[in-house]
Amino acid sequence: MKLSVMKVLAADEIKSIHEATLAILNNCGVKIGSPKMFAFLKERGLPVDRERQLVRFPRDCIEDALAHIPNKFEVFNREGQHVFTLGDGIPRVAAGHNAVFWADANTGKTRPSTIADVELFGKICEQLSAIDMIGIPVMPQDGPQPAASLLYGVKAVIANSRKPVFFSTDQCAINHACIAMLRATFAGKLESQVYGINQLSPTSPLFWEGNVLEALTETVVTGVPLAILPEPNAGVSAPYTLAGLLTMNNAECLSGLVMIQLLKPGAKVLYANSWTTTDMRTGAALVGSVETSICRVAAAQLAHFYHVPSHTTAPNSDNHAHDEQNAWEKTFSLLAAIGAGHDLIVNCGMFATGMTCSHEQLLMDAELAGMAHRFVQGIDVRPETIAAELIQQVGPLGETYLTQPHTLARLRSEEYFVPDLAVRGPLAVWQAAGAKDTYALARAKVETLRGNPGAALSSERTQQLQEIITHFT
Repeated sequence: MKLSVMKVLAADEIKSIHEATLAILNNCGVKIGSPKMFAFLKERGLPVDRERQLVRFPRDCIEDALAHIPNKFEVFNREGQHVFTLGDGIPRVAAGHNAVFWADANTGKTRPSTIADVELFGKICEQLSAIDMIGIPVMPQDGPQPAASLLYGVKAVIANSRKPVFFSTDQCAINHACIAMLRATFAGKLESQVYGINQLSPTSPLFWEGNVLEALTETVVTGVPLAILPEPNAGVSAPYTLAGLLTMNNAECLSGLVMIQLLKPGAKVLYANSWTTTDMRTGAALVGSVETSICRVAAAQLAHFYHVPSHTTAPNSDNHAHDEQNAWEKTFSLLAAIGAGHDLIVNCGMFATGMTCSHEQLLMDAELAGMAHRFVQGIDVRPETIAAELIQQVGPLGETYLTQPHTLARLRSEEYFVPDLAVRGPLAVWQAAGAKDTYALARAKVETLRGNPGAALSSERTQQLQEIITHFT
């Protein structure tokens, strides 16, 4: 059987967080920085405080909005082919997104990111079966128009992979251009088929900035799904307790989901979360702490309670090196996210609290994702897998199982995960192969994948992307 879904909240605890959230949104409300959205919500009958720009959300409004949210939706690749369904109970893993720096394998140093980095990132993702979707890993900093840095990243990913795209921005004009780029290259119908997902975030505590709400309103009209991803920081922009952090995230997320459903009932959305805890000794915001992973499990439970597809971030680490801390923090966070049943998990290839990317980290994270998926699949227990008759037939000290048909028929089954990078075997064999550690093996694999054919975009569609960037600038 499969591994039981991870849980950290009892049913009454989920209800307590839910009721507290309803009280916060009804009694306190959220600040709305967009005059258009403020006027829209007032027209819909929501209680408002014009002087303080506050809008309150009554219980019946929230419950009605949640009832309209689809519990799953299909996702397509660049060529209009169906690739997976979000919300079908199978966690999907995405690479990226939104780092700043790149860890250069040649120098060993962190440097500004480039368009070439993103192009290779997209090409590698196209070849990794563990990666289902691609977030824009960075806003490359060597484009001729700095204001369009995210657009160069979107173009680099789309031009090098067919996989669906995950992006985010807080500027309406950039958001408009990103959606235009999706529409220009997608072979399907963007208004009814999902090729890209847009992530938008409120500002904690309980504030929706004007630019973000304008982008939200525009995105809803296009049919592109929205992941509402609050980013409260425990003890800074949210209570220091984990239950308080969860409740703040829940209130901010639900406020966004409600606004979307008021704009367009039935719009596709994701219940998302990317909180940080705080190291009060240093003031550092942490994404790889064990507490954030506990909260990931709780967030999946809340999303399931609301019957809304969920998104979280993982695998995460706060360390700046490809080392043991990086590995254990990423393992905890990704296993928690997959084991809890999140639908979309984004961040492969990133480390250093989400500030840095590397191609080598992408490969190591993809391997970790494959292992986590295998872990939650559990053990297939049937008469033919128990193999009691075979065990009795071979008996004590009998023939080897190596040559048994039962073994040979299963050599290429999915019961055993086959790694691309992990070191296995005797010391002498490892030494003879150069005694390379996992990072060195990942670096060599990057060069192999670099030389493979990618999923190049036609010159016509590439030109359309460039024209959108040119028009924006």
